[in-house]
Amino acid sequence: MNPKESLTRIFLRLGRSCCFAPIQGGAAAPPYRSACGWHREGYEISGLTLLLFAALGIIAHAADAPKSALTVAVCDFTGNADVDSYRSTVTTLVTVNLTSATNLVMVERAELTAALKEQALGVSGMVNPEAAAKIGQITGAKVLVSGQVMKVGDNHLVVVANIVGTETGRLFADKVEGAADNLLELTDELSRKIAQTISDQSTNLIAPPQETSAQRLDRVIKGLGTNRPTVSVNILWTTDHSQHSPTVEAEFGVILLKAGFTEVDANSDRKPDIEITGVERVSQEPRQGALFTCHDILDLKVQEQRTGKILAVEHEVGSGTADAAFAANAASKINAVDTLSERILPLLAK
Repeated sequence: MNPKESLTRIFLRLGRSCCFAPIQGGAAAPPYRSACGWHREGYEISGLTLLLFAALGIIAHAADAPKSALTVAVCDFTGNADVDSYRSTVTTLVTVNLTSATNLVMVERAELTAALKEQALGVSGMVNPEAAAKIGQITGAKVLVSGQVMKVGDNHLVVVANIVGTETGRLFADKVEGAADNLLELTDELSRKIAQTISDQSTNLIAPPQETSAQRLDRVIKGLGTNRPTVSVNILWTTDHSQHSPTVEAEFGVILLKAGFTEVDANSDRKPDIEITGVERVSQEPRQGALFTCHDILDLKVQEQRTGKILAVEHEVGSGTADAAFAANAASKINAVDTLSERILPLLAK
């Protein structure tokens, strides 16, 4: 997985954040499911969606890889000055040897170096789990291989390899040693050991698949009862209570319609049975290399309109990280709304 593919993963993860702009004079219609989420008829695709489709082409070659293939990145092996002539050779040979393993997909060396440089991560040698997790986030690598080359005596080499799971932080090591004249044989042996360790310890190196936010939300919707009150959604900016948050309101609206609720507003003939009101504020962390991280903070109140009974008061902080500020912002909003919806929908359907 290369750095360009990480952008594709962000778009795929955003799902419903793909922006559709209303066509002039187009009438709203029931939502429909597209490749990037639920949207309305009468809307045209924006530039963000076009970027998604373009990004999909970048990862088309991945379909040919085995389903069990693991993405592996090999960082530069390090060592003292007396092994300078061996370090780069070991790194190159190990990378080439692992590339021949059918169950491994290698991160290209040039793109790995570029990604690390861009993120100010000059990583080599014995990489710690924290650095490995960062590299995995940037490159998509599930396993990181690094190591050291040591010279003992005049012609004896000891090569140690670290194998780290970028998701789990689990670390394993392999070692070979022998005459420096037999460097080719040593790297062949080390590569075989690394490949075997990755295969044997895959369950420890790779985190088990987790239920995605979209999958959890689908599960919640399927488990709802039959009650479907009318609902209104009004989310205002904390800094300006006269301004609505159209993105958050629209995301809640899409989810409510998907779950079978009727959403109403001030222009509707029907009045809401349930009112969802709240405020939104946004914060952004300092940029880390090419990565932006945004946090969307939502405070909501769910209240019966007729009785005034407060059903819930909710607080949620959604986070999003991407290599574009607008994508990180969109991801944080979707994360917050989806998580809140998991808790609010069962209350509405009671």
